[in-house]
Amino acid sequence: MNIALGHFNFGPLIYGVIMFVGIAVLWFKLSTGRWLSLMIDIGVFALVFSLHGGTMAGGFAAMIAALLAGMFLPLMARK
Repeated sequence: MNIALGHFNFGPLIYGVIMFVGIAVLWFKLSTGRWLSLMIDIGVFALVFSLHGGTMAGGFAAMIAALLAGMFLPLMARK
């Protein structure tokens, strides 16, 4: 008898962690007044989410793209 369950789906867990990190970063930027970076995050998320048709995979891609853009584009704008 096979007691071990071999089917684990970590997708929702990873999706939830990325979503939490994205919301925490947005809250941090809002509370510290980093408006340019906040607007970049929101704009990139809206653009990528609309390009992917509003699907769950599109939301995941949009969250990751917004996090990366919010980290790197303000640094590039300062130089």
